[in-house]
Amino acid sequence: MNSQALSSSSATTRIPAISSTSHHTIIIGVTGSIAAYKAAELVSQLRQRGHQIFVVMTSDSKNFITPLTLQTLSGNPLVENFSDEIPGSSCGHIALADRADLLLIAPATASAIARLAYGFSDDPLSAIALATRAPLLIAPAMNGNMWEHPATCENVERLRSRGVQFIGPSLGLLACGYEGSGRLIESSAIIDCAEKLLTQKVV
Repeated sequence: MNSQALSSSSATTRIPAISSTSHHTIIIGVTGSIAAYKAAELVSQLRQRGHQIFVVMTSDSKNFITPLTLQTLSGNPLVENFSDEIPGSSCGHIALADRADLLLIAPATASAIARLAYGFSDDPLSAIALATRAPLLIAPAMNGNMWEHPATCENVERLRSRGVQFIGPSLGLLACGYEGSGRLIESSAIIDCAEKLLTQKVV
C-alpha cells in the first residue's frame, strides 16, 4: 500500500528525524467536518508544548482548511494520500504508525468513526489507525441527530471496547443550526486529555 506526504512545493519532501528534545510524536487526523479549521489551534498548541506533530488529512477535510496551513503550523509535511509514496521513505503510513506515541483524530465525523469501527484502510488515516499500537483519542464533531443515531452509538461502543478513548462532543449551537450535542469540544480539553494519555503510556 502506498502513501503520500505533500508539501506545497514538493511531493517528495521527507519527514525529518525526531529531535532528542521532542516530548512525544502525535499524529493528528483531520476529517471532513466544518470544525476542521479548529485543528490549526490543536496543532499549534501541541507543537508549542514540545511535541512532534504530523498531520494526516482526509480528502474532505481540505474543503474546510488548507493543507498549507496545517503543514506550516506542524513544521512537517502533510500526509494526504497513498499515491506518491517513495519506496523506503520515512513518510509512509506504516512509518508514521510505528513512530506515533498518540493518534488523535479531531474533528472526527460520523463517517470517519464508522470507517474506524469497521476497519477500513483505504486512506492514510484509517490505515495508520489499523497499523499503530499507539493510543487512539477521538474528538467527534457532527450534527446532534447523527451523534445520537443508533448506528453511531454502536460504532462508538465498538471502538471503546477496543480501548479507543473519546472526548466530547459538547453541547451548543451547531453549524447546521441545531442546538444540542455534537460540537467539537474545546481545544484545551482535547490537549489535556491527550497529554494525560501520553503520560499513562510512558508509565
